[in-house]
Order: sequence, then C-alpha cells, then structure tokens
Amino acid sequence: MKKLIAIIVLLPVINFFGQTGSIKGKIISAQNEPLPGASIFLSGTQTGTASLQNGSFEIKDLPFGRYTIEASLIGYAKKKISYTLIQDSSPLTIVLTEEAIQSQQIVVSAGKYEQKIQDLSVSTSVLRPESISRKNYLTFEDALRLVPGVQTNLEQVSIRGSNGYSKGAGARVLVAVNGIPIYSGDTGDIVWELIPVTDIERVEIIKGPASSLYGSTAIGGVINIITRTSVKNPVTHFRSYFGAYNNPAYDIWKWNSNLRTFYGTELTHSNSSGNLSYTLSFKKFDNMSYRQNDYSKRNLGYLKLNYEFSGDTYLSFFADFLNMNRGNFLYWKDSRNALVPKDEDNGNIVKSNRLLAGLIYHHKFSDMITAELKSSFYHTKFDGYGKELTTSTADLIRNEILSNVKLSDSFLLTLGVESSYSKISSNIFKSPDFFGLGSYLQGEWKVSPEFALTFGLRYDYMKLDTLKSANAAAPKAGINYKISKELIARASFGTGFRAPTPSEVFTTAGVGGGIDVKSNPDLKAETSLSFEAGLLYNYSDNLFFDAAFYQTDYKDFIEPVLTKEAKIQFVNLSRARIQGFEFTSTWNILPGELKFTGGYNYMWARDLDKNTAMKYRPLNSVTAQLDYSPDPFDFGIDFRYMSKAEQIDFNLTEPPINLVVDGSKRVPVYVTNLSAGYNFFIGSLPVKIYLNVSNLFNYNYVEFIGNVAPIRNYSVSFELFF
Repeated sequence: MKKLIAIIVLLPVINFFGQTGSIKGKIISAQNEPLPGASIFLSGTQTGTASLQNGSFEIKDLPFGRYTIEASLIGYAKKKISYTLIQDSSPLTIVLTEEAIQSQQIVVSAGKYEQKIQDLSVSTSVLRPESISRKNYLTFEDALRLVPGVQTNLEQVSIRGSNGYSKGAGARVLVAVNGIPIYSGDTGDIVWELIPVTDIERVEIIKGPASSLYGSTAIGGVINIITRTSVKNPVTHFRSYFGAYNNPAYDIWKWNSNLRTFYGTELTHSNSSGNLSYTLSFKKFDNMSYRQNDYSKRNLGYLKLNYEFSGDTYLSFFADFLNMNRGNFLYWKDSRNALVPKDEDNGNIVKSNRLLAGLIYHHKFSDMITAELKSSFYHTKFDGYGKELTTSTADLIRNEILSNVKLSDSFLLTLGVESSYSKISSNIFKSPDFFGLGSYLQGEWKVSPEFALTFGLRYDYMKLDTLKSANAAAPKAGINYKISKELIARASFGTGFRAPTPSEVFTTAGVGGGIDVKSNPDLKAETSLSFEAGLLYNYSDNLFFDAAFYQTDYKDFIEPVLTKEAKIQFVNLSRARIQGFEFTSTWNILPGELKFTGGYNYMWARDLDKNTAMKYRPLNSVTAQLDYSPDPFDFGIDFRYMSKAEQIDFNLTEPPINLVVDGSKRVPVYVTNLSAGYNFFIGSLPVKIYLNVSNLFNYNYVEFIGNVAPIRNYSVSFELFF
C-alpha cells in the first residue's frame, strides 16, 4: 500500500519532468523588421537553430525547465535572455539592435561606392539611427554636435572649422539624402527639419574637402543621410514626444510665466506589393521655445517608393514637403533681457514651404559595370514679415549620371557628370539664375592587399547671373596602408572650391537686429588646398581608435564683415589657414551592453593676412558618450565641451556701432545630457519609452553673439512598432 501511495504521489512529478516542448519565436530588428539567418543557441549546449526568412525559429524536443537563450547576427549586438519552458509557454520575440565597431562600417559617400571605413584615405564617422532616436533630439543637427570635428552655430554646420557663422547664407558642407544634395537654390542653406529622421539607416560624415567628387558645396566635407532599404513586410511606426523648458537660471530673464513646451507626433508606414515597396510618413512638431518670439510650427510629409525590376536594377523616388511658420529671434535685447529679442525684431515672423523630390535609377550591366541616374527638384518659398516684407522663391534642378567600372580585381574607376540650374524670384536677392556643370573621375588601385592608392579630378564650370563665368579644377590623391590587421595608416591631399551663393552676392535687405546687408557683385569663388594624415587602430572588434592631423589653406575665403556704412557685406579674405589634430575612440566595454565613445579636436584657425583667429572657431572641443543597455533598459549620458571662441563679430558689439548690446559676453561650453529608456512588449508589439534631460546643469552659453543656447529641458518620448 505504501508503495502504491508513493507512485500515485510521484507520478505527476515524474510525468512533468519527462515532458518536452519547443521554444518558438521570431527575431526582429528595432524597426520591427524580420531578421533571417540569426543564430539562436541555448547557453552551455550545442543545441540551436537559425531564423528563417520571416525571422521565425523553433528549437524542438526540449525538457521543461529554465534556459538561457543567446541570439546573434553579424552587425547586431548579441542578446541573452532567460526563458522558462512550460506546457503553455508563449512564443518569444527577440529584438536585436544594430552594433558594429566603427572600422567595420560600410559607407558609400567617400568614393560613391561601397567601402569599409578601414579602406578609406579620409576621416569618416557614421551615426546609427538608434543614437538619434534614444536622445530625442529636437532637430537633426543636434545629433551632429556629438561628432568630433563637427560644430553647429545656429543650425549652420561646420566640419573642422570650414564655417564660422554667415547668417544662413551659403554652406561649406554638402548635406545630402542618398547622395542628392538638399541645399536651397537661393541662400544655399540647409533646412534640417526636411530630413526624414524615422527613415534613416545611417548618417555618413566625410571630414575634409570633398570637392573632387561632390563639387562646390563640399569644400568642407559631406554629410550623407542614407535611408532604409525597402521592406517586404508591413511595418507601422508611431512616435510621439512631449517636453518642457525649465525656468531660466536667473529670475530677471523670466519673460513669461507660462510653461514653455514642445511636442511632436509622427506616423510612418512601410509595406510592399510585388516588386513595389513604399514608405509614407507624416510628422507634426511644434516648439514654443524658451525665448520670446522664437516659436516654430512645422508639418512634414514624406513619401518613398522603390521598384525592383530585378535584384540588380531598381528605381527609387522620394519626396519631402515641409510647411513652417516661425518667429525670428536673432539677437537679445541685452544681457539682462537675454531671452527677449531687440524691440525692432519682436513680432517678426517667417513663413515657408519647401518641396524636395529625388529620383534614383540604378542598373547593374554586369559584374564589372554599374550606373546610376540621380535627378532632383527643390522648390523653396519663404516670406519674412517684419520691418519690411522679404520674399524669395527658388527652383533648383539637378541631374547626375555616375558609373562604377571595375577594370580588374584591383582597379575600380568612378566617373560622372552633373548639372544644376536654379532660378530665383526675390526682392532681396535681385532675381538671378545660376548654372553649373561638372564632371569627375576617380580611381582606386589596390596595389597589394595592404596598400591602396586613390586619385581623382573634377572640373566645374559656373555662371551666376550677370557675373563673369568661373571654372575650377579639383584634383585629389590618397593612400591607405594596412601596417597590420589592427593598425592602418592613411593620407590624402586635394584641392577644393566654392562658388558664392546668390544671397552672398546680391542680398540688399535688412536681416533683423537693425542690420542691413550690402550686395557685392565683385565676390569671387574661394579655393582651398588640404592635407590629412591619420592612423586607425582596431583591437578585437571591441576597441577602436582613430587619430588624424589635418590642414587646409583657403584663398579668397568668403566671410561677412561690417562695412564703414555699418552694413554687413560678404567679402573675400586673401588667405586663411585651419589646421588641427583630431582623436576619436569607441570602446565596447561589455559588448551589447556598455559602450563608450569619445573624441577630442584641437583646431587652430587663422586669418593669415591679419594674423588673427577666425571667427566662431573653438580652439579645443571634447565629446564623450557612455551608453549602458542591460535588457530591457537603456541608459545614456553624454557631455561636450568647447573652449571660448577667441574671435567673434566685435565690430557689432562695440562702439560706435554697438548693434548687439553686451554681445561680447561669452563663455566656454559645458553641456551634459541624460537619457533613460525602457523596452517592452504590448502583446507581441515592441514599445520604447525614453526620458531625456538636456543641458542637465542648466548651463548658460552662446554659440553666436547675443543668442543664448537652449536652457535645461525635459522630454518623454514613446515609440510603438506594429
């Protein structure tokens, strides 16, 4: 009887431990896209499988119990999770996040074809979309502030000192989407709100002159935004954020008792039908601002279509439409009223509409030859309401044909031609038109597995309205030598050029703050001569260092100055030199969980004729980021420092002009930001929530005279993929 009772009692237990089941689930990316070919293993065993085309997987005939599951895929951080297998276990959804050591990144911007960073002869950085979304940056250029060697002054980007601040007229860094430039046809400025942030796959930053491939606007470098490849499964992404500004550090600065808020909502949907895939997105983002008359209200619509004729031939089309209504804050009233504009500027507003459309046709003729046609149309219209009505409408049409020809296993040739034409109707820029035509050729010769040579040449012809035509040739040469598997040396030498924009030549109107601009029809194109030498060290795919020395000499450098009539005018500086040293590092301390990224840039920028510093260029700058991501949490802290600018527009801040009262007040920049996130599922739907604190210590500083940078602010963002 006792034996029978024991058997009856123990039978369910024996039966439970004798049962088996299956661990089922799917592997997806942070964008809810299936990841085929991922490896799924049970820790401490040889049992595992690989995910199928739709991301699904199954490990069969496993005894009930607790397991540690490891999921990995090349280019993604390995992930470990604990899982208890019982009779009614739910399917797993494992989200892998992209993570690659810097030197293994693939880029296309440096040579207009796919290359690894470790094979380049120029300095390059890559931003991943995760680093943008988790920080909840209000505008895209805020993400660039943490890239060593990159500086932004009031939305105007500079790479290694190529720009100071030219009041929104002209750019020396070419910003592009999939290789299609997005500078406007009149001012040549970049409107960052036009960039489709949720469709970004990566951002490639080429540091230093790139005129030999990209022409005039790339004299300081290239920022190329690469959008995501087409998806085969429906993906909908909803993102919303809400934030508020802290009270000013000083009570005397408090000009409004209301809570100053900002918010945004974005809905993106991607899907495919047969060979056609598409992405649709709409975004509304408003900012009440911490400063008076500095509000902005923006609406963005985005469409991308991709049709695959075959695996080697496709047609891609994208279109952006941006509607914006904003106030206009240029200079403070004085340092005691630092968040209030000058009286004559209060109430000024700017309304604008922008439409950018791009078409890319890619065809692979054979394993040796590929070609692309890139066409774009950019329509801009803005109206400024203030002391006087300022208006400008510009249409810019651009076409480019490029081809990559593999002449042998060791020699690749890139060649192309491009044209651009802009027509402007304005009451401040005259109503000029511009025509440009360029052709380029670049070759890469792999002399041996360790040694590669790059050489190229571009020729451009430019005609700006009634001005005399100009032409320029921009040669380039570079070397890449792999001293060992871990250590790589590089060097490059080249020239650059930049044609003046219509706004720099023809503007004859007030720009706010009591300042008028005077035209300069004698303005000439500027040229540059640059050199860079660098070392890249990559240890065991977890530790990366890059160091570079650079120097650029400019001739006829274009900068705004104050004339004797107290008007701003763009003129040519005879000679200018920028040289410096840059160091960047990435360290995966705990791969997949803890990562440090940092950089230092020393920059010496001089007007050689006057032997003075060039304006708005810091001598020293430091960036540092620490990210800790123990699943399902995500924490981050970042810090940036810039030394106090030695030279500013003193002629605007001192008697007898004194247009910007207390404008010479400035300090070094110390800014710290915090972020904390939590990733979870609602059913099988991935969800992300992030809390961000920007300018944690509410540090007050200026990037430009009389213009306080954002004070401390808090925000919460919510993302859902379904």
